[in-house]
Amino acid sequence: MTNFVKSGDNLTLAAPYDVLSGGGFKVGNVFGVAANDTLSGNNVECEVEGVYDLAKDASTFAQGDLAYWDDTAKKVTSTVGSNLLIGAVEVAAATGAAVVRVNLFGVPGFSGQAHGLKVAYAKYDFSVDGGASCTPAVSDTIPINAVVFGGVVCSTTAVAAAGAATVSIGTVAGSGAASFLAAIAKASLGTNVLVLPTAVATPFKMTAAGKINVAIATGPLTAGVIEIWAYYTTAAA
Repeated sequence: MTNFVKSGDNLTLAAPYDVLSGGGFKVGNVFGVAANDTLSGNNVECEVEGVYDLAKDASTFAQGDLAYWDDTAKKVTSTVGSNLLIGAVEVAAATGAAVVRVNLFGVPGFSGQAHGLKVAYAKYDFSVDGGASCTPAVSDTIPINAVVFGGVVCSTTAVAAAGAATVSIGTVAGSGAASFLAAIAKASLGTNVLVLPTAVATPFKMTAAGKINVAIATGPLTAGVIEIWAYYTTAAA
């Protein structure tokens, strides 16, 4: 085979900014780890596959979580936004850890399409988050200028409360407390019930970045697991 060039786990790319040996960088939809210090505009050898300890933001990662590259902060993040999916986490990392160990996929994730469809996820779990209004421990950040226009809510464990509790879903910033789902009675959130969010009929645009939030009225809840998927795309401004 005369047209074979190389295996593809190592590439030579033009550095889009000054990079350090072992540091991550993104060129278009290609993510690599630099083999040496290189000034912006010069060619740099990089690895696009393998397992690397990479600088991370304040995100908390569990083993197996997806890892995204924030090319503004030049760090790995759990926030989807317009960030590039680069791999999966091998070793869990707490919010204060400086690095996270990532198994690079070697191919760009769908999030690399700046104006494509994206999905933000949150999971309210009574055993973890308690029965009052909260930002769940598992909650993605929806970025500023995101246009939220759909999704689904699934109560994988039935919601329970001593009183006539209601649940609404929004974001902690950038939109209202019930922007994604208007208040719904606990009886409507039985085991494995699927609920179409209010955002399908009434889309909204984020004025600031914000995590998905769950608001509980006439509570507290005494049981329940609610999973949330919010569909959005990011406007230019």
